Amino acid sequence: MKILVTGGLGYIGSHTVVELQQQNFDVIVVDDLSNSSLEIREGITRITNKPLVFEQVNLREKQEVIQLFQKHRDIHGVIHFAASKAVGESVDNPLLYYENNIHSLVYVLQQLQQKQSSVFIFSSSCTVYGQAQKMPITESFLIQPALSPYGNTKQICEEIITDVVKVSGINAI
Repeated sequence: MKILVTGGLGYIGSHTVVELQQQNFDVIVVDDLSNSSLEIREGITRITNKPLVFEQVNLREKQEVIQLFQKHRDIHGVIHFAASKAVGESVDNPLLYYENNIHSLVYVLQQLQQKQSSVFIFSSSCTVYGQAQKMPITESFLIQPALSPYGNTKQICEEIITDVVKVSGINAI
């Protein structure tokens, strides 16, 4: 089974890639290297002793996403970590966050929904629960108004995924 990991050279993404490879999944790593480096790719290969398929793709560029899915037609699922993630920066530059986090999600989902069935795992954030009244935060908490553009993008992305799942063969969490 072939799994695409977006943001696969980031901290959480790279650890996930190692686990997937150790479980014998075929993994394609996509990263634009804006918040990572190719040294991480070498580290993954050293740990797993397996070759790593890497594609440097800017997921904000629709044509690059289309070409990625055309090249790797047998992708069964996506684990989506690629996103801008700094709350403070999102306050200073909200349009960057809306463009990056939402466009990249939409472009990946557009390609994935063309398949008969697929799996999509979205890396969200506890920021969707707003200011916590009680700790620890659990998924049973009500979603509150976002306190930052970053948190708002994660809320919007969750809503987009919910809407797409209703009309496609994508199974998402």
